[in-house]
Amino acid sequence: MSNLLEIQSQRIHLDTLLKKLAVLIKNLPTSLPWTTKDGPITKFFTSHEYDHDKGPYYTFNKSWECVFQVSDDEKEKLVLRGKHGLPLVLTYLLYFSKIPKITQNNGLFLTCWKRADASHGRNESSVLIV
Repeated sequence: MSNLLEIQSQRIHLDTLLKKLAVLIKNLPTSLPWTTKDGPITKFFTSHEYDHDKGPYYTFNKSWECVFQVSDDEKEKLVLRGKHGLPLVLTYLLYFSKIPKITQNNGLFLTCWKRADASHGRNESSVLIV
């Protein structure tokens, strides 16, 4: 029962963070560039298939690291508007956060942690690089 309450608490926290992220994405400055469909976000955040043996968090984390585990200067270049930019990342996060197996191996908490941890000490635009 305790584990179920912990998972529910993590899910509520993640949902709150994702709602905040959606607002930030919707209000991106118009001065930010539009992305193209051949960028790294599109390459790694389009497919919603996941490795069923290793679980959805493995696939989510692999995509996340391929795109966002870069220098801060490179992260700034990933703050992009348009359907192949941050809205696509949000769609991916929303999808993976709802997969029941995401809770295995503490994946829901880790997903939430990635989102929250990356926002510390950044300006408003950089918060979007979750």
